[in-house]
Amino acid sequence: MMVAFRGLACAWGNAWMELKPATKKLVMVFCFLIAFILSAILFYRFAVGSGPKQDVSLDSPAPASQPLSAGGENGEEEPSQTEEVQYSPVKTTRFYVYTTDRLLDRLVERYAEENWDFDHRVLATTDELIYSAADVFRLVRDNLKNNTAPMDLFCVPARYLPLFTQGELSQYVCTYEELGIDVDAFLEKADIPRHIIDAGTNRDGKLVALPVEVDVAVFMYRRSVAREVFGTDDPEKISEIIGRNTESWDKFMEAARVLKEHGYYIVPGCDDLSLLVEWYYPVSELLDVTPRIKPEWETFMDAAKLLYDDGCIKDTRGWSEAWYQDMEGEGDKFFGIVTTASMSESLAMMLEDSKTYGDWAICLPPFQKKVSFSTGIMVSKHAPNKDLIKPLIEWFTLDVSPNGLQYQLANGTFFEGKYSKSSVISKAILKATENRCDFLGGQDINPVIYEALDRLDVLHDLSESRQYVNDVDISGLFMDETRAYVTGKKDKETAIADFLRGVREELVAGYR
Repeated sequence: MMVAFRGLACAWGNAWMELKPATKKLVMVFCFLIAFILSAILFYRFAVGSGPKQDVSLDSPAPASQPLSAGGENGEEEPSQTEEVQYSPVKTTRFYVYTTDRLLDRLVERYAEENWDFDHRVLATTDELIYSAADVFRLVRDNLKNNTAPMDLFCVPARYLPLFTQGELSQYVCTYEELGIDVDAFLEKADIPRHIIDAGTNRDGKLVALPVEVDVAVFMYRRSVAREVFGTDDPEKISEIIGRNTESWDKFMEAARVLKEHGYYIVPGCDDLSLLVEWYYPVSELLDVTPRIKPEWETFMDAAKLLYDDGCIKDTRGWSEAWYQDMEGEGDKFFGIVTTASMSESLAMMLEDSKTYGDWAICLPPFQKKVSFSTGIMVSKHAPNKDLIKPLIEWFTLDVSPNGLQYQLANGTFFEGKYSKSSVISKAILKATENRCDFLGGQDINPVIYEALDRLDVLHDLSESRQYVNDVDISGLFMDETRAYVTGKKDKETAIADFLRGVREELVAGYR
């Protein structure tokens, strides 16, 4: 073997000497690139595999590019029993998290570091690197039905929630009560909004899902423009001017015309109004023989068209370069945008060096709609670490003591930094704490969030929260067609027909 190796090396050396200098250079560059790529792969595998947690666990199922088993479609299988797990310093406990909420696995790791006195690894499968949100959902579904891979906690996009509470997957989701949690006592103390509880309750009236944080739609506006046009920048008064909680476009339209007279657009474009629409809707109803869209969607199209035709909004695309320039005070003059409370905190970081920093405030818009982005935290009935999950769930969502995550997030003691406070689901904690932001001129946003949550409870329709929503980007498709209608590229009927056709095409293409 050594002789053969030497012969091969000698032949290679002779061949190398006969190559032209330019060819040698190309070969060397190619070898360098191959070496660099292999080194990067090895480094990544080492970094991911050796840490306490990873984005795609070593124990997770096959990548999304491989076909997933769809077994158990009849939804009649009984979950298999899981053997009791023993935790000890000499055994590494693997805790499995599947999530599209990219904070969840980090929170689990933090809790584990502070509370588990045994060796552990938090193995996370997320949508950050290899998987998409839909991939994570399919992996969760397969694991629940067939117990194909270990899974303790999971969290997927909110549009799938009815499948886990009322649908075919509900029989595989562990209730908080089954974990031994005194749900009623905790809920009463935490004062969690009714619509959040109902959304996470299964067919038997048992709680199976709660989020850690909460979000609501708000109108974020420029204080200086408010003072110039309306004589005040008080959030309460501005909220009244634009029609707070009226569930009508009338006052908003009136305010837009006043702003136009002073040379301001009320918002940059119709994208900045899209959160005033409820996007939860069963795709099945859009696929009827005589499909129809929600009346409020058609009303939204007409309102956006009227605002555009009257010169009260532009056709600026949300999050475009022109939109950023407007937000920084370098582009066209406008009053505000409809956004979410959490997004206003993100915008604070993005606009920290702009001339508009500190010149913003938030108030309630004319309409209040659900803006949940995740299902909340759920537990598989196959979970291998149920004994660890009970105190973990309590700490995440229900414990309102200073030791609980809810209190720490709301008071800014969990994360370090300028923007360390978060809006949590406990109204008891929101009421007892402040969340003031320099970006918003020192405004405390908690009272606005608290009032929005109360308003959502008033408007809450339990049947709506239990509608089935398929994996189709309804809002994205609809806004594409709305922009075409608003700017005159299509008439309304054509835009609606094209939207419905787009929904069908996405389902046929395999997005379900």
